Formats: sequence, C-alpha cells, structure tokens
Amino acid sequence: MGSFPLLSDAIVVFLLVRLVLGAFASFLAIVSWTRTRDIAWVLVIAGILASYAGTLYGVLRSFGLFAGADVLVLGVPLGSLISDNLSVFFFMFALFFHIRSNK
Repeated sequence: MGSFPLLSDAIVVFLLVRLVLGAFASFLAIVSWTRTRDIAWVLVIAGILASYAGTLYGVLRSFGLFAGADVLVLGVPLGSLISDNLSVFFFMFALFFHIRSNK
C-alpha cells in the first residue's frame, strides 16, 4: 500500500466496506430522525451515528492522520476509548427507555 506499509490489502478492504455500510446506516438514521418522537428511537439513531463517527476516527488513526500525544486512561488512548464505546452507551440507554416505556 505505498505510503501506508502497515496496512495490508485485507485491512483496507475491511475499512472501506465498514465505511460504506456505516455511511448508508447513518444516512438512514438521519432520515429516520425527523420521523420519530420516541426517546428510545432517538437514542438508537444517536448510537448509529456515534458508531459511524467511531469508525471514521479509527480509520483516520489507521492512516496516521491523528498523530501526537494521546491522553491515556489506564493505558488506553481516551479518543479510542470514547469512540469505541459511545455507541454502546446510547444503545444501553435506548433499551432502558424502551423497557421503561413498555411497563
């Protein structure tokens, strides 16, 4: 891969497929956002968007576009910790509100 010797062809294909699928899911989430009033669905949509943002962040880090000092939390870069787990946070709260509203 020319200027990115650490990235194999398989990883590049994986990242491209993940970016395309994430972009399509994000597009559908944005279209759905205007049609819902339920807090649980809004949080699911936010989780989808956060997941795609995390994917973009990971891809940019893979290509070395986020270089420099990382803030570490227990040895893990804070940016990666947030980008990998923010969507799960939104999905958890979406499920909580869904369960709460269906009592």
